Order: sequence, then structure tokens, then C-alpha cells
Amino acid sequence: MLKKLFWKQSLKVQVALFSNHPYPVTMPETPKLSELKELIDKCVMCGGCHAGCPTYELTRRENDAARGKVLLASAILNGELKPDGRLAEKFDHCLTCMKCVETCPAGANPVKVINSARNEIYKNSKRQLPNFIFEKLLPNPKRLSILAKFLAFALKLYSLMPPLNFLPFVKENRKRKFPNFKFSKLKSSYPKVIKGDGKASLKIGYFVGCMADSVFHDTGKAVIEIMKSAGAEVHLLKEEVCCGAPAYFAGDHESAKVMARKNVKLFNEKNFDFIVTSCATCGSVLKETYPELLGEAEASSFSSKVVDFQKLFVDELWNKLTFTENAKPIKVTYHDPCHLSRSMKVRNEPREILQKLPGVEFVEMEEADSCCGGAGSFGIKYYDDSLEIGRQKAESIRKSGAGVALTACPSCRMQIAELLNRYAPGIKITHTAILIRDMLKK
Repeated sequence: MLKKLFWKQSLKVQVALFSNHPYPVTMPETPKLSELKELIDKCVMCGGCHAGCPTYELTRRENDAARGKVLLASAILNGELKPDGRLAEKFDHCLTCMKCVETCPAGANPVKVINSARNEIYKNSKRQLPNFIFEKLLPNPKRLSILAKFLAFALKLYSLMPPLNFLPFVKENRKRKFPNFKFSKLKSSYPKVIKGDGKASLKIGYFVGCMADSVFHDTGKAVIEIMKSAGAEVHLLKEEVCCGAPAYFAGDHESAKVMARKNVKLFNEKNFDFIVTSCATCGSVLKETYPELLGEAEASSFSSKVVDFQKLFVDELWNKLTFTENAKPIKVTYHDPCHLSRSMKVRNEPREILQKLPGVEFVEMEEADSCCGGAGSFGIKYYDDSLEIGRQKAESIRKSGAGVALTACPSCRMQIAELLNRYAPGIKITHTAILIRDMLKK
């Protein structure tokens, strides 16, 4: 009780830092945060969320821990702070890795509170570029394709430039390592329906996601080939739109809801046995966030079918495939994406795969489930911080002695490629599906 009173008093100090008007300010409760008042009140100010929080361990600032953000959200709810742009950076400086949810002894969910606070801030401080991206580009596949081509062209130019210090993403005379954005879509190179080898056993909708469709074609191709080889009928829905994660985590929940509704309607019309993802964030948003945005009645039949590729492989596909007996020995380790291990609870399946694949020596790295520091736009907006947070991940991979690191998240893959390039050169990073595909008997 005394600890809670102390932190309640410290809230006044934090409020003073962000408010130009006398304390308190009369302001109506914000509806979204009002719904989460019970979660806010669950926080007992114990500081348990400090343990393992990447941003707090980096800065040691209270505002960078979940407790500090819950206090600020409480101030917004009580009318002591306006949810405007001045608070945006405090809530943006969070990887939403859910470590705080995992460690909270009181059963609070700070990530839900943080995302709701971001929503209130976004509604009160809309910015033109994010607004344009979230409302006009992401929900429209044709426009998104144009954006992907523009990024591909821009990054080609960037790759030709020398590592000059005035360029963005240049640190210690070394440019950031970006993946190769493609000028064509993965889905455009396949028919809408890919018949399985032999008698079709499953009807699967593959939610390809923006990154596999426009950047990591190798992941998408491997997932498709494996499911096809296992006899599954694979459907690619070319009208699929972005899962909505960029908009949702930036606070634009209305645009995320528009995208969610489009995808749910599109996939529900096909009556799939499973909706498969090869992206941890896509999977988490489709399965956990869509019911929150749309309600259980509208989203539950869709979300209940969403499954990560690795889990589907273990549960449904493995016994229908034949693997080479002369596989070249390879030593690998595995990084747990936060949204896969903590949200979708897929932890054991990747390890089961790697322990059983022929010719594979699996080595568990230290703190395999610690955040790599990528988290989508975080790694762009807070580039230096993302490198500092991720440096230990690169060291853990190096110490494992593995020649290849595996993961199941394109954002993690992009971040870890940059980390390995800087701190552990020579080690490769790829998706688990690519290793599985390469082990199939031809």
C-alpha cells in the first residue's frame, strides 16, 4: 500500500513534465481507456515489469518501463493529461514485446493499456503522413504494391551510396543492412489455387503478409512448397490486405479495424480448414487482436482457424512428408519472436522441428526469447536504441556456435541480419520453413 501511494504521488511529477496547465485538468474520460480501467487498477506499482523490459534496461527511466506508462495512461484517463503529441514519444518508445505481461505478478496487461493510450493520442494528434499510409495505402493492395516498388527503388539507390555519416542508418561508418525489396509480388507468380501433391488432405488459406509478398519471397515459396508437398490445397487470396499491425501499434485502431474487416470477410468466404501465417506479428494480430477490434461474434470463426506455419507443420504436415537421408550437417539456433512465443504461445514446435530434422544439430542460445530490438517501426524510428537492445541477441547467437540462426518473423529476421552483420559476421539468419524445405526429399 505504501509503495502504491508513493508511485501515485510520483505520478504528479510525471504529469508536470508533460502538462502546461495546472494540475489537475478537467477532462472527460476517454472511452477506450475507460474500458481498461480494471487493468490499470490491477497495477500495484511493484516494479516487477522492470525485469527484462528492453527499453527500461537501456535507459533506466521510469517512463520506459510498463509501470511508468500505466501511470501516464491513468493520468490520461483521469483527465490529468491531454492525450496529445507531447506524450506520443513516451508511448512509442516501447517494443510491445509483452515481457511485462509475462512477468506481472498482479495479472495486469500493460501492453493493452499502452496500445489504448496510443489510440487516444493518435486521435488527438493525427499526422498527415501516417494518416495517409494507414488510411489510404495499407488497406489497398494496388497502392501498397506501388509503395513496395518505391521502397525497392529507394533501397537500391541507398545500397549504391558510400557509408557517409550524414546518411540515415549509418553508424560507425557502416550502413544498415536492408533486405532486398522486390519489384514484383510473390502472389503474382502463383495461381490462386495451388493443388496439393496427391489427394488433397487440407484446404489452407495462406495469409502471405506484406513482408513475404514484397520482401522475403524465399519464405513464402518455402511455405507454399511444403504445404503442397504434404498434399494440402493452398489458396492465395490476392485481394488480401495488410494485417493492420502497423496502424494498430501506431494507435490508428480505426484503420486497423477496416483492414481486419476486409480480411475476415475475404477468408471466411472460402471456408478453409486453416489460415496459415509465416509472420509472427501477422499471426498474433489475426488471432488475438482481430477479436478485440471487431468483437468475438464477427472475428472468432476467422481467428480460431489462424495458425503459425511451424505449429501446422508439427500437428498436420510432418507425417505426410519424406526427408532426405543424406542431409549435409548443419548447426542451428533459434530466436523466439515475441509475438509468436508470448502471444500465440508457439514455443515448443520450432524446437521439436529442429531436434528431429535429419542432419540438424540444434543448440539453444541464451535468452532465446529476449526481444531482438526490431519491432517493426521501432527499429527505424529508434535505430540506435534498437542496435543497443539487440547487441546481446547477436552475442547470444555467436556464443551458441551455430552457423545459422532461425526465426519465424520477418521483422526479427531483418533486425537480426543487421545485428549479425555488425556484431557477428558470417552467421546467417533465415526462416525455419526454408530449412525444412531444403531438407525435403526431392
